[in-house]
Amino acid sequence: MNKRPTLFGLFEGPGKPTGLAGMVMIIIFTHAAALLMNQPAAFWLNPQSTTIHLPFEFLLHQGPVLYLAVVIAYMVLAGLLLRRLNISAAIVLAGALVLMHSLALFRTTACGFYPLFESHSGTACFAYRYVPLLLISIVFALILLVERLPERLVYWGGKILVPFAVLWIGLMGYGMVRAAFPPNSPWKPLAPAHSPGPRTVAAIAYDSKRQRAVLFGGITGRDNDGWVYDNSTWEWDGKDWHQIQTAVAPAGRERHGMAYDEQLGKVILYGGKNASGNLADLWEWDGISWHRLCPVCNPAARFSHQMIFDTKRQSIVIYGGQDGEVGFAEAWTWSGGSWNGFRFGSAAPAIYTAPLIYDSGREQVVSFIGAEWGGTWIWKDDLWSKLDPIGQPPLREDPVFVYDPVRDHSILFGGRKNDEALFDDTWVFNGETWIQLGMPGSPPQRSKAIAFYDPTRQSVILFGGEGRGTIYSDMWELTLPEGNQP
Repeated sequence: MNKRPTLFGLFEGPGKPTGLAGMVMIIIFTHAAALLMNQPAAFWLNPQSTTIHLPFEFLLHQGPVLYLAVVIAYMVLAGLLLRRLNISAAIVLAGALVLMHSLALFRTTACGFYPLFESHSGTACFAYRYVPLLLISIVFALILLVERLPERLVYWGGKILVPFAVLWIGLMGYGMVRAAFPPNSPWKPLAPAHSPGPRTVAAIAYDSKRQRAVLFGGITGRDNDGWVYDNSTWEWDGKDWHQIQTAVAPAGRERHGMAYDEQLGKVILYGGKNASGNLADLWEWDGISWHRLCPVCNPAARFSHQMIFDTKRQSIVIYGGQDGEVGFAEAWTWSGGSWNGFRFGSAAPAIYTAPLIYDSGREQVVSFIGAEWGGTWIWKDDLWSKLDPIGQPPLREDPVFVYDPVRDHSILFGGRKNDEALFDDTWVFNGETWIQLGMPGSPPQRSKAIAFYDPTRQSVILFGGEGRGTIYSDMWELTLPEGNQP
């Protein structure tokens, strides 16, 4: 009597669940590979720069080599144990392992395997989360029902699944190699010894006198009461982050504005929002401590506004923002003692989820707006004008936008579109023309990050942000050669 072919080699003999063991081992390997692939790029420079996901978190900090060695040993032991158990016990153990690793994989993959492919739409991200769970459930059910299935289905199932499993293992291995050895790119991950940690919708300003970037606030996560609004002060010295302990500090907040006042030599902070509502307080940072300023006639409470230092006017400028219902199309200037409203000679756009930068080479303000005013806008003297350049970036909200004074161009990265799509593209603007840079590697898709130009490194530095439910803590540096512009 011929031996009946079995799906994925389920039985080598009575009570030998080989196929079940093989499936569990592949799922464990897939989860472990996905976890490595979706770590921040800085992980490969410093294993402490990791995004933690159970159940392998304690191993990741020991580095990828030990991590993989332990995972492979665990995978092999699980397979051997399943093959030695009787069918009932093997099904119970396999079910528990499949459920645990499938749910962890559901969280880890998010929108794909980053070094291989990452989707840009909410629908595709949904598929990445649920389709693998569905496929795993179907295969698991077929393995359990293998003795009751038609012989032809079992035969062709084995013919298809075994080569697919080999191909899949090879693809996961390639993804890990690509994560460890990414293609050369102007974007480079940084792994400083210290970090402010995960945060989004924070604010940062570069103190050119002290050569320090000052970071304050932002959202670091959630607790039982809702969002956690941070009120710590950090400084970047070009090599590492340092937390500055202060006796007095502004309340934790998000979507506030900060800019360095080159005339006064102070970092100025204004507004934002937190659990108590919209804010209208004004603070200055002198490098040692925070001081609250109480001028008369502050602008109205707001958040999502932008702050810059206008070298032509020699004053801090606040522009736009919103109060939760209305978007502002107004500007205020701060000269160290009082606020003054600014009058425009033309219609001005409302800016509240768009970046705003000061192009000191051309003495003009530039914004790229993704809302109803969508497009490239220039503010020069007292006039706003909209440009319609060919090939400008797709409209978006909450990207980062930084002016590079050495190369005399501005860099735009990332952002989101209606909470459905995220971007990881890099664009250069020279005051008139946009060009997209082809990047073989870049930070993962995100919005609401912070970025600044670091003159000590002559590069653009990007930190944090969020995407697909993850608040990032990674740090990236973009260095373009002079002349790399439109």
